[in-house]
Amino acid sequence: MVLKCSIYGCNHRKDREKDLQYYRLPAVITNQGAEWEKLTADRRREWLARINQDFSTKNLTNVRICSTHFISGKKADLHDRLNPDWAPSIGLRGAQILAVPEETPSVSRYNRIKNRTQRRLYSEEIRGDEIDSVIEDFDDVNVNSKFVSTGVQTDITFSFINGMECEINSLRSELESIKKQQTVLFNEEFFVEDDDKVKQLTGINTYAVLMVVFEYLANFLPCSESLSKFEIFIMTLMRLRLNLSSMFIAYLFQVSPSTVSRLFSSTIDAMYERLHPSIYWPARETLEKTMPMQFRKHFGRKCAVIIDSFTRGQNQLSAADIETTRKLANVRIHVERVIGLVRQKYTFLNGVIPIRFLMQKDENDVSTIDKIALICCALINFNDSIVAVD
Repeated sequence: MVLKCSIYGCNHRKDREKDLQYYRLPAVITNQGAEWEKLTADRRREWLARINQDFSTKNLTNVRICSTHFISGKKADLHDRLNPDWAPSIGLRGAQILAVPEETPSVSRYNRIKNRTQRRLYSEEIRGDEIDSVIEDFDDVNVNSKFVSTGVQTDITFSFINGMECEINSLRSELESIKKQQTVLFNEEFFVEDDDKVKQLTGINTYAVLMVVFEYLANFLPCSESLSKFEIFIMTLMRLRLNLSSMFIAYLFQVSPSTVSRLFSSTIDAMYERLHPSIYWPARETLEKTMPMQFRKHFGRKCAVIIDSFTRGQNQLSAADIETTRKLANVRIHVERVIGLVRQKYTFLNGVIPIRFLMQKDENDVSTIDKIALICCALINFNDSIVAVD
């Protein structure tokens, strides 16, 4: 999902304006004590009041505000409540708030007071008269009374440090969560210009062919909130190629095993519907044009199908049948190579098949395992022939 700024009239998008920051609505934190909960609740309320939009039909977790709506270009720390950037204030068309110029007297005064106050509060020798002057300075700051706390206690140093530590821990937790979500991304960029990776994970020889097959199937693949269509396609190919269990696939793609099973079955149905027309009995003219040289050498253009030899009720084959069988043996090895290639490429066919794949059948009485076998054969046909045509 592309992140976009939710402010009216702002068209900034994360995939386009990559140099900007995109902030979520402040969350109400309830596990850090009553003061922390009140502070975070006040900040969230102030943001919603300034944005002044109807979010009743939207998921508030998807709301983002870009950094251009803050005077300094970024939001202030949670405990820096007197900072003009404690909440967005620029270009808020949904609210009746005028844009604040970057160089205003109140902002400049705030910055001077902040610097002077930090120097005083972090000094080991703070005098009582200095703290009194700090209080007077902050009382003079021209900030909206809705979110300004005018009381400053003598133990503000410890409160400030404790608050900053809590904020850092919260940001670290959020960062770790984001890193976990982005551990493995089987998207187009993961495979681009890496044919070996494509071949090892999907059984298709090149990235170009992989994308052609995907584009052919894309409109028919199932949709999911957790995975993109391309990831669903890759997940299915990886299970066929490597015979991975549903549980392992679930860990790999960070979804539930039930989601894997559901998407796998739906994708197999979609791929079968699109690919089964490619497996057909060619016309005689097509067979003659595409017959490999090894077959032409022994049978000219008269070969259409190879089947096991039989005695036709006789005790032994005739001399003519023996000669024909000898010719068949020379070319039958190529047929066995193709059959072996299918099972080597897509090891799902070599493993233990779940009984439901044998029992589940569609309205045309085609079982799931028959669909899988056809799909694997169709995918093999997208690769180069193992027998030279010329």
